[in-house]
Amino acid sequence: MKKTSINTFIVSSGERFCLVLDKKTGVPLFHPTLYITTQVRNQSDSISTVELVAGAISLFCNFLFDRNIDIEERLRTGKNLAIHEIDALRDYCERKVRLRKSLPYDIQKARLVNSATRHFRLTHIASYLSWLGERLNLKQSNTSEMVERIKQRRPKIKRRSRRYKQDRSLDEKQIASLLEITMPGSTLNPFKNNVQVRNRIIILILYSLGIRSGELLNIRITDINFRDSSLAIRRRADDKADPRIKQPLVKTQERKLSLSAPLVKELHNYITNIRRHFKKSRKHEYLFVTHKSGPTQGMPLSSMAYHKIIDSIRNVAPEVN
Repeated sequence: MKKTSINTFIVSSGERFCLVLDKKTGVPLFHPTLYITTQVRNQSDSISTVELVAGAISLFCNFLFDRNIDIEERLRTGKNLAIHEIDALRDYCERKVRLRKSLPYDIQKARLVNSATRHFRLTHIASYLSWLGERLNLKQSNTSEMVERIKQRRPKIKRRSRRYKQDRSLDEKQIASLLEITMPGSTLNPFKNNVQVRNRIIILILYSLGIRSGELLNIRITDINFRDSSLAIRRRADDKADPRIKQPLVKTQERKLSLSAPLVKELHNYITNIRRHFKKSRKHEYLFVTHKSGPTQGMPLSSMAYHKIIDSIRNVAPEVN
């Protein structure tokens, strides 16, 4: 049974925060939320990282609830998690959060998380327990052995080589296929007519400038200089003007990039003839907006919507994966 959940929200300053809540009452759990706020968010980690840590702590709280364990009382009385409980925690961290227990075993096994996720969860659960022991004014030796045992149960992670990163680059044939598929009006284009121009420009920017998705979604109209055909990449963490709770972030240095004449022309067409027709697009300067009718129409394009665009292309052109 899932007793806790996480909630991400924006405060008036524009800063994003994440809380671990009691799912039944909606009240934040004191120590998990204090840990996330003081030890994770205040370390300038991105909200995406904060959410992942909060998810790991929430998972740990659900594990404790399922086994009727009061971890604070156990730590105070010196009764740390036993070896069989730590083993059970390791197994619990292998599960996908939304997995239903009613599913057949073979399906459950196929839906286990990868080793990197298990490593991440156990790492932050161990860090939380170490911090909690200090918070409760316990001797470090009382919890250090338990924390170390949890860390020992983390799976090994294979680091990707430079060669792997090089292999991810598209060759000329793949690029040609990608540009053909995303051409507006193409019979291969998987998108509806009203988003084909926008999605085409997204692909052109990614291909020609080699920028990350966070940089792409962070572009404002004012970042584009049509006089000298350039684009400024800016860092805007916790921007008040960005209504997206999961704010796309620029993780690289600010810089100025040159735009080709055809790309400048397509950008100008999108801004003046397509984007401006969405009412809510006038309330912000972010370049790419949601076209789908509904309450978010005209609002900045979300990371989730961006990944759906990429997935749609991969589905019709697996050769560009």
